[in-house]
Amino acid sequence: MNLPATGRWKPLLHVLAFFLLTALALVIASIVARQLPGLPEELVIGSVGVMLTMLLTATFLLRDGKRFPNIGLAWERGTTKRFFLGLLIGFILVALHLAAVASNGHVSWVRNPEVDIAGIGIAVIGYGLLALREELAFRAYPLRTLLPPFGAVGAQVIVMLVFVVEHRLGGASWSTAAFGSGLGALVLGMAALATRGIALPLGIHLAWNLGDWARGGKGGNGPWSMQIDPAHSAQIDRLAMTAYVAIMVSALLGLMLVYRRSLRA
Repeated sequence: MNLPATGRWKPLLHVLAFFLLTALALVIASIVARQLPGLPEELVIGSVGVMLTMLLTATFLLRDGKRFPNIGLAWERGTTKRFFLGLLIGFILVALHLAAVASNGHVSWVRNPEVDIAGIGIAVIGYGLLALREELAFRAYPLRTLLPPFGAVGAQVIVMLVFVVEHRLGGASWSTAAFGSGLGALVLGMAALATRGIALPLGIHLAWNLGDWARGGKGGNGPWSMQIDPAHSAQIDRLAMTAYVAIMVSALLGLMLVYRRSLRA
């Protein structure tokens, strides 16, 4: 649907307001987590973030005269299947990236004995909640609201830019935010568009975060710690980024084909 330029301002302003409020909700969740030092940070931020983001989503939908199914938030036949398919895809992507990095020969992994079954369980729940918050904050109301006036490309670009900024403000470097989070946003967004819901991107998102955590990619506090030969660290960093870009672009192209087929269905 092609709308006049003036007809695009209203949904865009609604989405920008939503982004600002979800960012504020994330700040509130972080403050709450600091007040509860005895609880795992990811659990507190994730749970509070999900609740506040759901509340904001319901509020904006009420204002727009829409319902949750209009933005892909409905449990239906195939939802569970798409979620587990997303998990499979996400773990395959991590495995491919791990294999590419390991092929260098100057990196190894050492088991971290401090991470037990309880720690793994907390990580699964915590990263699951954090992934759900991001899918609600980016691939539900914003993406589906921007789709009619801006099309798939325009909606994806707008959501990606905000996703990059959020991760940059969260402490990531510009290169990591742009190439890492930016490409990830496009892949997850295309998964949401192709399936008209967030089950598939949620599975991909959770699997990638868990896999990255498990191999020591999130502060080295996973079940395995990455050991890099200092003399080859720069080379490994370049290899890791190049492999990531290649893998994510391939995934994006595959999901684009699925999306195009869904439009003809």
